[in-house]
Amino acid sequence: MKKYTLNKSWGLNEISRIRITNEMAPLTISSAPANELFLEALISTETEVDLNLEELVLAERNGNELKLELMELPFSKLKHKKSMLMIVVPEELYIKVDTENMPLSIYGLENDLDIESENAPVSIKSCTGKLKLEGENGPLSLMRHIGNIDLTVENGPVVAEDISGDKLKVESENAPLRFRLAEYKQVDIESENGPISYETLPVEGGDYSFASENGMIHLILPLSFTFSLTAKSESGRLKSKLDDSVAHEDGVFKIERLQDSLKPTRIRIETENGLIRLNSDGRIDLDFLKNMLENVKDSLAKVESQIDAEKMRDLVNKLSGTLRSVSTYIRDEKTKARILENIEKIKSSIQDYDFKEKTGNVQSKVEELGSEIYENLKEGLRNVKAEFDDLRYEHLNTDALKDYVLKVVNSPYIKPYLGAAKKHIENEEIAERSRLKILEMLEAGKISSEEAERLLQAISKE
Repeated sequence: MKKYTLNKSWGLNEISRIRITNEMAPLTISSAPANELFLEALISTETEVDLNLEELVLAERNGNELKLELMELPFSKLKHKKSMLMIVVPEELYIKVDTENMPLSIYGLENDLDIESENAPVSIKSCTGKLKLEGENGPLSLMRHIGNIDLTVENGPVVAEDISGDKLKVESENAPLRFRLAEYKQVDIESENGPISYETLPVEGGDYSFASENGMIHLILPLSFTFSLTAKSESGRLKSKLDDSVAHEDGVFKIERLQDSLKPTRIRIETENGLIRLNSDGRIDLDFLKNMLENVKDSLAKVESQIDAEKMRDLVNKLSGTLRSVSTYIRDEKTKARILENIEKIKSSIQDYDFKEKTGNVQSKVEELGSEIYENLKEGLRNVKAEFDDLRYEHLNTDALKDYVLKVVNSPYIKPYLGAAKKHIENEEIAERSRLKILEMLEAGKISSEEAERLLQAISKE
């Protein structure tokens, strides 16, 4: 095994934009405080060649932009699988990245990002800033991102979790789209054939639009969420597991969940042939709040300056507001009082926190209070969900009705009369469920992005 290394740096005085074109090797970009761009290259190959990496790294200044071109290596990609590039950039600069086939991983940046990828897998984690991405076939994984997002994708699957900002805009042709723990005021997602799955956190006064020609649209709405929903489906297929009543008139479905104190989020859904699914899951609140509690604890341990301390206090204030909103759905007054009392204790503990001394007892106290809040929330929201389930079973007995309908539909005496139309619908629904399952496996790391892409292509051919 032959190894080639290169370490270079460029000063960034008067530079506000960095443009990176990479066809050399898988690239990772992370953040550093220095006002320089650092590049480290490690190329491993079984091929003995006379290779000068410096000749394949071209840097050019043009006004306020630094353009960095990482050129293709002079041997087969299969012969340098273990090669990698690492770039470190300072915060706040505008970053533009172009790649055709080389995987791209971005971690911990506080920069506006503009990415173009043809077939390369793209992974973005723990970043803050505006994100614009155009992709054709490569999968996108997006985790813990804060900022507005504008995605244009063709076929590559998109998995995003714990994302927040003001605007989320997505345009897709065939790509399966899955968003979890999303918190955006304005959402506009449009797809031709790919399924859309969107789990929102409680948002007040939002404006959501979902549109698809043939793909399924699946929304999961938390219990502590007020909304006014209209849905149009030419095929007339809507399946709702919400506890809210559904009105249907002139081909339009309408559902409302309103409270006097909260401005509802407006939701519009439109599809030609795709199925519309609506679910409510109380656990989404718990997942989100658990993440917020963990972020407070982690932020407390990482405070290094007065600016960090202010960010941490803003995070606690946001947590406090969310907890007060969610607590309105908890029936037990004692549980509700304990939650609100403990969040006030957390606010009081960090109010005069000395980040220079980093007192250990404050961190342990916040962790203890956070754990108690989470346990109280879990119990309180579990009781709310149980209450809904009891009412549904008592008044509608939908569980028994569902079992009966399934028994009739699956009866060998009735199947001959169902015809090809039902079989076609069943095949469509199975395909949509298969696509979502593949995304879940990709998200959990059980399969690689390449394997996910092959499986999705196989489903499309069927």
